[in-house]
Amino acid sequence: LLPPLTIQPLIENAVRHGIFNQVEGGTIQLRITRQDGFTLFEVKDDGKGMEQEKIQQLLNLRMIDKNGIGLSNTNRRLTQMYGQGLSIHSKPGQGTTVSFVIPDPHE
Repeated sequence: LLPPLTIQPLIENAVRHGIFNQVEGGTIQLRITRQDGFTLFEVKDDGKGMEQEKIQQLLNLRMIDKNGIGLSNTNRRLTQMYGQGLSIHSKPGQGTTVSFVIPDPHE
């Protein structure tokens, strides 16, 4: 039960902010794996990466990207629906991984 417009903004951000301005280009990977009790979604790029301070700004609900809603809206919706939002791990010069989990529905 993946909410609409959940993966697309993550891919767009990886392209626009991660690899677009690199002369040598880059790679974006989308990985979806079923685990025990949930499904893990990961978008990983080998782009420019970012500092921890920037990650906090991206997830801050009051921060709106001038080109759109950024990641904050996706984070907010996931948190409202599933109790946890996006997880972002990044290192400057090494890339970024944005992930989230969706619990399996109770049957």
